[in-house]
Amino acid sequence: MSITKNNIADFIAFLFRKRKGAEPPQQLLDGWKALSNEEIANQLSGLFHSWGLTDEDKRAEINAYFKETLFAPKPTQQQAPKVVPVAVPPPPILPQRSRRSRWPWIAGILLLLALGYTGIQYLAFANMEYVYTITDNVLVRNEDREIVARMDLFEVKGSTPSFQKLKAVDDKIYQRSIDNSGKVYPCRKVLLKEGNFFSYLFGRSSEIGYVNTNYVVDNVKEFNLYQTAFREVKNNKAENADLKAIYRKIIIGSMSLDPATSDKYITLHTSGIPRSAAEATYGIIKQTIKENVKYIIIAGLSDGFYYSFEGDVQTNDFKAPRRIIVRNADKESRPLSGRYRFMNKDSRIILYDCVTNTPTEYEAEKDSDGRISAFVYNPPGLLEEIFN
Repeated sequence: MSITKNNIADFIAFLFRKRKGAEPPQQLLDGWKALSNEEIANQLSGLFHSWGLTDEDKRAEINAYFKETLFAPKPTQQQAPKVVPVAVPPPPILPQRSRRSRWPWIAGILLLLALGYTGIQYLAFANMEYVYTITDNVLVRNEDREIVARMDLFEVKGSTPSFQKLKAVDDKIYQRSIDNSGKVYPCRKVLLKEGNFFSYLFGRSSEIGYVNTNYVVDNVKEFNLYQTAFREVKNNKAENADLKAIYRKIIIGSMSLDPATSDKYITLHTSGIPRSAAEATYGIIKQTIKENVKYIIIAGLSDGFYYSFEGDVQTNDFKAPRRIIVRNADKESRPLSGRYRFMNKDSRIILYDCVTNTPTEYEAEKDSDGRISAFVYNPPGLLEEIFN
């Protein structure tokens, strides 16, 4: 027993009801009925393979179909009462007109409709846009809120699949919860297997996920900026974990306003210094202007200079990077450059010299608006000189 033109429509309806719990659209059935037996066999193989099923699974589905349709008990029919025949005069013989069968025309139209529908769906599939992550460990959840994947700036090997980009099914924002608290988050719907057209066409829920819009962008140039800017930070576990998405947004939003910084990256200057010094210092200052909204980030870039990055993530208002100034004992000012990290000392932020591996006497100074703008020389007190 096999699937042919005579039973393909019933078989597709059987599969559709089994997988989606509803009746299939008539256009879908008409498209399958218009195929030849050879085409039906090829298309069925492709369909089952797209579902991740084997030929053995295919045969099991076909057997289940025949078992349901051929061997199901049929209702008994009541015997019709006997009818006494009545003689009826034969109808007059009229000349018959030769008519061509309409079936080829109908089949052709239905095939065109099916192909047109499939073509439109394929164009939509081919033109789906990507969303790109801006930080690490961005979780992707399925319809049941289970974690099925993660997104990272750089691929992470592990049991959970890691992606840098995923195709967005549409441009809608879905309000989704991640637990039973009732709190919802704005999410984009993404396709976990971007090359599988049949999964997209039949809407397989197992290959659909949702990702929080706060941690993704749909601009590949912006994504490239993120990958470039944080390529050294990713190698420092502590600094990478501490650099939250909101800080990254401000850094990239600021750098995007200055084309000269597009190929620069943040430097941490941890090589060549003792591990204890690296743990006692940090490479990035985060100054809060308004909690969870507005910050100033201070860090060194690969050009050797140190910059201030300021932005408001609520209004997407960012300022171009500004070089941090250093002022020496003679009150002479110049842009801060070299190999430095930052260190907390007596409620102050001071510079740590990574060349000499010693704390310096330069401490952070705020401008009239309360923003850190410079590091100035502050000579040690008499007691410090004695004990040092």
